[in-house]
Amino acid sequence: MLKGMSDRSLSRAGVALLALCAALPAMGAPPQDRSGGGPGFSWNNTVDFRGQGHGSSRLNDSAERRLLAVSVNVDRGGRILVSFRGEKGQPPLSFTGTVIASEGGRLKADVVSEDRRLHGPMYISVDDKKDDKRNVNSITLEATDGRDRLRVNWERK
Repeated sequence: MLKGMSDRSLSRAGVALLALCAALPAMGAPPQDRSGGGPGFSWNNTVDFRGQGHGSSRLNDSAERRLLAVSVNVDRGGRILVSFRGEKGQPPLSFTGTVIASEGGRLKADVVSEDRRLHGPMYISVDDKKDDKRNVNSITLEATDGRDRLRVNWERK
């Protein structure tokens, strides 16, 4: 527990995030590309997870967009940045938000798309081992603005 703070003064998400951060080894260097992150995101206090895999995103009934690699950055304030790399020539697909729950190697975040239009819950599975491996295992998201619907599914190879 933090000095001077009672259990009641910490939000459930804050308690979950503190438990996640305490379970991880010392943080590694932040990614080279420090753009984005959303309002209040702090790059000097992040826990970074990465993954190579395959997945897709689909907006409504449009064609699927292939997703290859993912980077998940969580700062100690509970803010999260998730960025997917697609095929050559495609811009990254990025989301920002707040971690609202954490249990073992599962994170739940309330995220919004880069254009701030689509929002919804993102479920992220990560390695919760205490070694230097911080892998993303899978990510699912269903985001909407009440009219359009975005689905994202990604799994590690």
